[in-house]
Amino acid sequence: MATVMTNIRVFDGESVTEDSAIRWRDGLIVAVGGAELLEPGDEHVDGRGGTVLPGMIDAHVHLLPGSPRQAVTFGVTTVLDMFSKPDLVREATAQGAGPDASDVRSSSVGATAPGGHPSLMYAPFPYVSGPADAEAFVADRVAEGATHLKVLYEDGTVGPMSWPSLDVPTVAALVRAAHGAGLLVAAHISTAQAAMDLLPTGVDVFAHVPFDALTDEQVQAIADAGIAVIATLSIADGFPGANGHMPLLDELTLKPRLGPAWSEVVKAQGERWLPPEFPDFSVPQDNVRRLRAAGVPILVGTDAPNPGVVHGASVHRELQHLVAAGLDPLDALKAATAQTADVFGLADRGRIRPGLRADLVLVEGQPDRYISDSQYVAAVWKQGARVDLDGYVGSADERAGIALLQEMTNKVIAAMQKEFGR
Repeated sequence: MATVMTNIRVFDGESVTEDSAIRWRDGLIVAVGGAELLEPGDEHVDGRGGTVLPGMIDAHVHLLPGSPRQAVTFGVTTVLDMFSKPDLVREATAQGAGPDASDVRSSSVGATAPGGHPSLMYAPFPYVSGPADAEAFVADRVAEGATHLKVLYEDGTVGPMSWPSLDVPTVAALVRAAHGAGLLVAAHISTAQAAMDLLPTGVDVFAHVPFDALTDEQVQAIADAGIAVIATLSIADGFPGANGHMPLLDELTLKPRLGPAWSEVVKAQGERWLPPEFPDFSVPQDNVRRLRAAGVPILVGTDAPNPGVVHGASVHRELQHLVAAGLDPLDALKAATAQTADVFGLADRGRIRPGLRADLVLVEGQPDRYISDSQYVAAVWKQGARVDLDGYVGSADERAGIALLQEMTNKVIAAMQKEFGR
């Protein structure tokens, strides 16, 4: 049986069209048009004037047990994992194959130097000692089902702790091996210099916008290299705002679906030890504005579950951050849908077109004009099946996810106390 949703506005991944109805069957969109799409015997959904978006894509997450179930309740139907261990990837991928969880694409274990970031959270896992390790490392990730490669590079100029890092020749060898295996390469960087160091290696995506100011020449170099940037401006939400609240908890529309347990987690994160001076997040925001003006593709990614950042929910905060950085709401929505699909080669999603997956999000309001309206998620369909938006909160998956996050947090705290004697 086909399903037809009428009385809607349609953002097709690139623009708001003149269409007012969508028809789908067997998990795929059949047609986009008007009320004439509704036929006798169809299941009919009245969109009540809401806006339908393609299922959103979070281009930068780290998995927790059950996180695909959590993400989809906020309209995120695909997550791109940027470093998780194989057992968790297998579990999440299997869950994501079902109707009530986001589809999962993963790098599996990322490539980092022995003892390098993120060893505090994830060790033990395989390391890369030099260029000679690249081919075998990539082959092992392919065997684990990786759909892209994550590499981690720091130039040693940022952060309270210094970690060993891959060097540029090793990153270049990993890129060659990954491209030879058909994998795109996303590179963790934090600084402008790190970004410049990696330009010659051929990486495809920067996972994070630099946190220090890019020069005009550096902005143009990134644009000329054709590299996309996952902004992750939501990292700023890990710090209380001027009112002393964690920003995510001030989003009253999101709180009911966030639920009491995760609300308590985020509240506690705001009460952890924090530096006397917070980072200046206006700098990466300005970098995003200038990169976008130069034509660099900006992608929506949250880096969940960093402090203050929650799977699914924080995509809506990231959209707001991008608009605050100067993107038009339409461009921000495109960064969460079609643009990310294009960069990561997800040709079957990210747009509302006949033949593509029926990954659809019905929101009340007009997020193409008022980006905060994206939060008003009324219904989600994944491959044509309506998602249970209420099943995650209070579930065993929720408890397991919070428990693992606490375990990783305790490891980081212990390491920081050892380093700084706190």
